[in-house]
Amino acid sequence: MKRSLICPIKITEFKKEIVYYAKLLDEKGLVNTLEGNLSILDRETGKMYITPSGTRKRFLNEDKIAVVKDKEQIEGTVKKSSEILLHEAALKARPDCNAAAHIHAPYLTAYAYCGKDIKLKCSTTFSLVFEEIPCLPYGMPGTIHIADGIEDAIKDHDLILLGNHGCIAVGKTLEDAVKIIEAAEEVLKIYHLTKEIGPVRNISDSDLEELYNNHPESRRNRYGKIRRRNKIMQAALMYGPNDNKS
Repeated sequence: MKRSLICPIKITEFKKEIVYYAKLLDEKGLVNTLEGNLSILDRETGKMYITPSGTRKRFLNEDKIAVVKDKEQIEGTVKKSSEILLHEAALKARPDCNAAAHIHAPYLTAYAYCGKDIKLKCSTTFSLVFEEIPCLPYGMPGTIHIADGIEDAIKDHDLILLGNHGCIAVGKTLEDAVKIIEAAEEVLKIYHLTKEIGPVRNISDSDLEELYNNHPESRRNRYGKIRRRNKIMQAALMYGPNDNKS
């Protein structure tokens, strides 16, 4: 009885969250009608909530959000995004995350078009949050091949580039996934402005190593915790909560 009262509220909140961030990204020029999609995975029910295909984000409403369970769309007045396979693969590889944002932010996508990993040594923000952003090889959009290599890459990175395509970020919430894309895009924008002013002054390798290893919020320290947590979560899924391994 209680479950029937709670579920509609949770469904509504998921849809509202997706609509809010889709419109926010549209206002910032980070998505367009043909590109960009957001998702939230309800791990309790196995349902994925995802933006629809070919819909201008500023006109999005809750009725248009597609709900998919066991590969079948069960809600939504518009067909689900064609990139749902990418979202599923990313969130399968990261059991600590429940949301994904796949967009074509201009600066990040420019690097994806060049097939280049991003490694900046001039920004403390970039060094702490990312250290590097890897770029996967090209994979055909709308097929599972767009996610080739994503399992290994996204285990240690919240944000990765998709060769000749765009980028995808994962987070515990949609806010987490969106904000790291915003942060990366802003750092890259400033970096390219800096190159116009004069030679970029990098942080020394020794200072970077100290930052990577000793700062509590550095990527290396965060992902050490994430890997340990994910191993525990994966073991629980494999063996069940009542099984004892001795």
